[in-house]
This record gives sequence, C-alpha cells and structure tokens, in this order.
Amino acid sequence: MSRWIALLFAASAVACAPPAPVVPASEPTPLAALDYGRQESWLCRPDLPDDACRGDLDVTELRPDGSRVVVPFVPAAQPKVDCFYVYPTVDMKMVGGNHTDFSDTGQIIETTRAQVARFGEACRIFAPFYKQMTFGTYFSADAEHERRFQIAFQDVAAAFRWYLAHADASRRIVLVGHSQGAQMIERLLRTTFDGDAALRARLLVAMPIGGDVAVADGSPKGGTFQNIPLCTADDELGCVIAYNTFRPAGVRRPWPGPPPAGDRSACVNPGDVATGGKHTLSMAVFPTHSRYRDAMPGAAWAKTPFIALPGFYDAWCTDGQDGFRFLAVDEAHRPGDVRESPIDLTTAAWRTKLGLHLLDMQFAQGDLVRLIERKAAVQ
Repeated sequence: MSRWIALLFAASAVACAPPAPVVPASEPTPLAALDYGRQESWLCRPDLPDDACRGDLDVTELRPDGSRVVVPFVPAAQPKVDCFYVYPTVDMKMVGGNHTDFSDTGQIIETTRAQVARFGEACRIFAPFYKQMTFGTYFSADAEHERRFQIAFQDVAAAFRWYLAHADASRRIVLVGHSQGAQMIERLLRTTFDGDAALRARLLVAMPIGGDVAVADGSPKGGTFQNIPLCTADDELGCVIAYNTFRPAGVRRPWPGPPPAGDRSACVNPGDVATGGKHTLSMAVFPTHSRYRDAMPGAAWAKTPFIALPGFYDAWCTDGQDGFRFLAVDEAHRPGDVRESPIDLTTAAWRTKLGLHLLDMQFAQGDLVRLIERKAAVQ
C-alpha cells in the first residue's frame, strides 16, 4: 500500500474515532499576520522569480483507445482574471496549534501544484503561505478551535488585502480553496464579500471545494451566505461552486456532517452546473510523483508530473441523510474505453467518513478550469 493511501487511512481512523484529548501547543502563539509585502510569504504570485505555480505542468493523457499522449501545458497569455487560492491542511501533527515552521515547504508546494497550478490556463494565481491549523486542532474544544482558526484566517485576510491593494480594480476575482482552505475562503466570502456589493461585483466565481457550505433547503441562497448564491449556470457570475466527493453509495456519518436544520449541503456538479445531473467529467488530473509519498498507484510509469483522463469519470449530485448532499463519482465505463483507473476506488480507503476528500480537486480539475474560462468570456 502506498504511503499516501496509508495517510488517508490514518486520518480517517482518527476522524471516525471519538475526539481524543489534544496536547496544547507549548510554544507561544505568534499573533501577527505574515508580511505579504515580502515575496517569501507567497507560494505563487505573478511577479515571483520562483513561483510554485509555474514550471513543468505537462500531462500525459490516457485516451480511451489506450494510447498515451504527452500534452504540453500552455498558460494563458493574457488572463482576464485572478485566482486567489488557499491550500488544505498539510500539517498533520496531532498537537493542537498553528503551523509556523516554513523552513520546509515541500508538501505545501506539491499540494498547491497538484490542486491549482494548472488553473494558470485561465487565470493569474495568487497563493499565500498561512499559519494554518494543525490537523489535531480539529479535535480541540470549540473555543480553542476558533482561536486557532482565527490566527490562520488573519493571514489569509491580510494576504487578500495585499492583493486588493496591488491588483488592478478592473480585474475579476476567482476564490479557490480546498478543505481547511475552503473554510478559509468561506469566511473570506462572509466577512469581505457578502455585505459589500462593489466587491461582489468583482467576484467571478468562488470555489470552496471540500468545505462545509450550506444553503436554505430548496434554494440556491441562504445558509452560509446571504447574498452569494450557488451557481446555476455556466455563464452566471458572482456565485459559488461547492461540493464534497464520495462514492455513489455514500457513507455513514460523512464529514463534514449534516447541515443546520432547514439547510442542505451545497453540491454544484462542475460537469453539469445547471442541473447537477449525471455527467461525464471532461478531465481528471492527478499528480504522478512526490518527494513525500510513493508514486501514485497506476502512474509510476509517467514521465510527466501529471496524468490526465479525459471522459473517464461520471459525477452527479445526490442526497444523503439529514440534508447532506454530495457529489457522487464513479467510472464511466464507456463502450470501447480500454483504460484502467490509476486509482482503485473499490478499496476501503474511500469508504470512510472522508470519502474521496483527498481527490476533490482532481476529478473535476478540467471542468473547474473550463468554468473559469467560460465565465471570464462573459465579461
């Protein structure tokens, strides 16, 4: 079993267990936000000489006839929009606290490249470092969790303020985040965009993926945001794409759990925004190699940093229990398609309360990029 699957097992086992006492951080907590005027506070920024979102981003496409074709990555020459991205939890320490040691940023960089670097086909990317909560903080008491979350969020908010102060006010904004990063984007939307009509007018789309967005039952609005709806059309602007990915059967007691009474979990299918119905995803993209884990199962042969499977997975929004709605993903098995999945979706690793959480951004990556391109063309 590869180490990245083992990590999922470990995280899921902890997430499924009763909350355990968390050892508090022993070091004093730094309260000041990072200085985003300094280049080293950013992973990705268009003016950085060493930008984690650039470099070799080529893919090997696995096509239905079994052929493998290397497709060079071509960044947008003059993108019309900016993507502001917040990465997910990478500090897996069970000690409650905030991540403050940035001496080795390799895992953060790898995660960022896997999830958002190829969005450079559609936008300029701004991705800050931030003092995120450790994994163990999720098992802290509510007050401690909120304190640590706010320390992390003040970094995200400061980075976004720096972006607003330095970007042309005519440029439209895409907000992207996954898992803890999605929760940071959700709070940024609530505190900065929801009550500001002028700033909402600059919002092309928000993509808090794998978070806990909720809407009023039977409505694309309400719940988490009062003035920012879920997207219901490809060309709709100022709206939200949000979902959590599971196998079609779902799981018992899924994370992040049922929404408040009267709400339902957000699910917008990137492959079919209008109806959420079953649709073949245009392009799943997976990283192939890592300094920190074994090569992805089924892709050790690849010479490119990514493999891509066009038209290989189907996705649709479906209802679970207690208002929990999720994006179901399964292999499409089209006639004549001889490909085998590089990931075995039948293993127990994907049937925990986290479901397919680690792959939320990978299955629909091509569709998310195309959505940004289509929405940008509306301007």
